[in-house]
Amino acid sequence: MAFPLTVTQTLTAAASPEDLWRAFEAVEQWPTAMRTLAKAKREPAGALAAGSLIRTRAVRGSDAADRDYRVVTVEKPRYLVLAVEDEEYRAVTRYEIVPRRPNDTDLLVTASLDAVGLMQSLRFLAWRARIAPALKTNARERAQGLVDLAERFAGTPAATTLS
Repeated sequence: MAFPLTVTQTLTAAASPEDLWRAFEAVEQWPTAMRTLAKAKREPAGALAAGSLIRTRAVRGSDAADRDYRVVTVEKPRYLVLAVEDEEYRAVTRYEIVPRRPNDTDLLVTASLDAVGLMQSLRFLAWRARIAPALKTNARERAQGLVDLAERFAGTPAATTLS
């Protein structure tokens, strides 16, 4: 079948790899850089670790949904994999931090969405034309929020406000 749907994008941060990793770990600050988030919390508190959860709550009235991300893989400071599992789908996002020059870092984001079960697969197939762009937009918005937060940590002048 046509699943999983996968999209890959590269964003560039005017920040160091360490600043970008710090943005990943600053879960409670994600809502300051991601407009659709009202709240974000890591459980348990502390450094990101495989098996921990990142619970996000959406801004009421936004198109976003509340999500619980399970941390699948952590290779500090270069690689993070998050997954959302639901009765109807499984979504996995892989973030790879690639240093280019001092204070110039690429964030390679690969997001995939897979239907669970035959009926959901048929629904996804019928709605593929809408699902694929939505997956790309959602992954880009989350990644851009992390880049914006990293640039704020780096003190990049253009990154002092929510974009």
